[in-house]
Amino acid sequence: MWFPDIRTIFLMIFLINAFLTLMIFAYWKTQKTHDGFALWAVSLLFQSLAYLLFMLRGEVSDLLSIPVANVFSMLAMIMRVDAIRRFIWGRPIPAGYYSLLVPIFIIYWYYTYILDSIILRALVSTLCIAPVLIIAGYLALISVERENRIIRYLFAASLTIPAFILIVRLAAWFAIPEQYTLFSTDIFNTAFFVIAMIADILATGFFLMLNMVRSQKELRQTNEKLNLLSSITRHDIRNQLHALSAYLELSRQAVGKLDTATELIAREEQIVATITHQLNFTGDYQDMGIAAPVWQNVDDAVRTASAALQLRDVRIDIDRQDLEVWADPLLGKVFYNLIDNALKYGGGKLSVIRISSRETGSGLALVLEDDGAGISEGDRQHLFERGYGKNTGLGLFLSREILSITGITIRETGKTGGGARFEMTVPKGGYRFIKRET
Repeated sequence: MWFPDIRTIFLMIFLINAFLTLMIFAYWKTQKTHDGFALWAVSLLFQSLAYLLFMLRGEVSDLLSIPVANVFSMLAMIMRVDAIRRFIWGRPIPAGYYSLLVPIFIIYWYYTYILDSIILRALVSTLCIAPVLIIAGYLALISVERENRIIRYLFAASLTIPAFILIVRLAAWFAIPEQYTLFSTDIFNTAFFVIAMIADILATGFFLMLNMVRSQKELRQTNEKLNLLSSITRHDIRNQLHALSAYLELSRQAVGKLDTATELIAREEQIVATITHQLNFTGDYQDMGIAAPVWQNVDDAVRTASAALQLRDVRIDIDRQDLEVWADPLLGKVFYNLIDNALKYGGGKLSVIRISSRETGSGLALVLEDDGAGISEGDRQHLFERGYGKNTGLGLFLSREILSITGITIRETGKTGGGARFEMTVPKGGYRFIKRET
């Protein structure tokens, strides 16, 4: 049975990666993509160049076909980790990781010109590439996005399986001493490069699918928001305008009746304020989900939100300053709404609003509670429904929608007369503790 030699496999990997580079770049230029997508295409380009130099071993200088080629391959791996981190978390890896390529180049140069050893070069490749691939797979697994779980698992597998095959090849080469070369046709060397070729195709395909799933989710959310915004502007504001027209007619009839006119004007002003709240809500809701989620410090978000409110003598207590959560940039609006509600409905005995957190089996419980009047059992069942409440009934609904973008849930768990208590559950991977610089 014919099977291609290693040089032919290198040619196939070069051509496949070159084709994938062109395909991903074309998609990036013509379709909506997310952070990290273009970087993945660049990684494919460097991987393609690496295998071209591998294939030309013996035809070009050893400097190009060994140290440079291996550094190109390592650069491609680091770029993939960077692309995944950017895509999933919205943050690049520290630039210092790229500087590791300098000592890696020196090590390959040493084991090429000073101590020429294919086994030691394979050891360096395994120690460098395998951990990077495993880290890349781990990043894909811990994403907080639930809609693409199966794709993420397959993506992680396509990244990590070559790492384990690379480790097996190294172990076999140490256990079975022979005169190995890069072009050795032993089963372990051949299996690694064949699996690497297949993995490149699968990983790129799954990364493309993850991008498409996220774009479809955003489109679906946009359509849902448009439908809701249309409902609010068409029905709710129309109802308020009808009421305003009626009060204006009554005001005309109340000319000369100061008390009646004053009462009617107050109601008209309330209707105008309600319409203003509804229009402000449409603006906030329209902005929700447009910008990518980011890591946000909870202490900063609460302080900023409370600074925009009249706290009177109410104290804000936050149990820790190092907590960050992965959330929509409108997270501050959530805390604004919750604190504003406490100030409005907490009653005369309200004196403190506390924000605390604790880790649980399912993630992190982030709690905002007060010592005010609390919420009745009947109201608690409908708090987060659009239109329910004493004013516009939109603040808590918007808060729930903002949190849900990154899988955070919210519920009210207080007791009537014992203060309101809003508990937000942040999923695992959606929070972290970062020591702040002093």
